[in-house]
Amino acid sequence: MGRWAGTAGLLLLAVLWGTMVPTISHLLKAWDPLFLAAVRYLGGGPALLPILLLRGRSAAAPAQPVGFWKITLLGAVGIGGYAGLYTLGVAHSNVVTAAILSAASPAVATITDRVIFGRRLDRRMLPGLSLAIIGCVVATVDFSRAGNPFDLRGGELLMLAAFACWSWYSTAAQRWLGGWSQVRISCVTMTVGGVALTVVYLIVAGLGGVPFPPAAPGSTEDLLVLLWLVLALVSFGVLLWNFGVKRSGVVTASLYLNLTPIVAILILSLGGTTPNLQQVIGGAMVILGILWAELATMRNASPPPAGIDEAPGL
Repeated sequence: MGRWAGTAGLLLLAVLWGTMVPTISHLLKAWDPLFLAAVRYLGGGPALLPILLLRGRSAAAPAQPVGFWKITLLGAVGIGGYAGLYTLGVAHSNVVTAAILSAASPAVATITDRVIFGRRLDRRMLPGLSLAIIGCVVATVDFSRAGNPFDLRGGELLMLAAFACWSWYSTAAQRWLGGWSQVRISCVTMTVGGVALTVVYLIVAGLGGVPFPPAAPGSTEDLLVLLWLVLALVSFGVLLWNFGVKRSGVVTASLYLNLTPIVAILILSLGGTTPNLQQVIGGAMVILGILWAELATMRNASPPPAGIDEAPGL
């Protein structure tokens, strides 16, 4: 039951994060990327606090003391490092190259898990992993577009570092905070990450690198889109992510993120933009790759990774 709940959560996450690009693109017309990175996590973490309190003392209190340095690292390096490095990486990368690198996030998760945590990938997952990565590239990259899609500009390394930060955070949070509920993990780490990003934003603003103070919302639409970003895509989204990683592992969970461009394409199709054959084929490859990987792990029927105990629900 727990595994299927995790799968359902990751599918819902793919739908939500499929709206991430148009949401951020809209908000970037009014606000600086660094400010958006800070405000979405500084708001997204505390937004879970009412749920944490309503669930009672048992959900709010950890089973054992956790070192403050661990929480700081998870928030500052995991959340803050990912958001900051990814934003800068996209800003200094060719758009096609950025899409290709985003599709490679499951591979980065696999390498991170192997190098840092010593976890080996089940070889039966390799065909599914490869199929999902290639399918995401096929669905998102238009090689007929003018310009060289492999025009390296320096931001590519930042994006890869961002994926490594996120993969490390995803596994380390479950290991270090094993007695915590997923609500508490998400609330605390996002809040710490938001504070770290805010400090960076204020330092850069003090040096004249970004506008300060940030502009007020220009319209009710801007405010509603910002709330959607903070509450749905970040607060609820990171909660779903941690819930999925707990039950499926970071590599399998990363495969589901390759569905987000497929969801974005489907959303665009509702507005009259019909997907082309290449996008349809790529989307089918991603779905088949995920199914292959899921079936492989189910056949393996391995217990949760060492150091990760069953959490008390969300």
